[in-house]
Amino acid sequence: MARFLVATALVGMLAAPLLVLSYGEAGAQQRSTCSQALAHCGKQRVCQRRFENCMETGCWTVVMVKRCGYEKR
Repeated sequence: MARFLVATALVGMLAAPLLVLSYGEAGAQQRSTCSQALAHCGKQRVCQRRFENCMETGCWTVVMVKRCGYEKR
């Protein structure tokens, strides 16, 4: 029983980085743009500030959540 748990944990630790890499590459191929993020946000003034920040940094920030990797267009 203990060997099964250790083996399962080991497989999980070794497989996790591979899954992250594969999802990261897929995200890079289908990156959103700052303009698309603005369209989803709406026409509020805060959305315009987020868009301007996105165009400078490539990151869309909402309160404490910061998502990076946006194309600057």
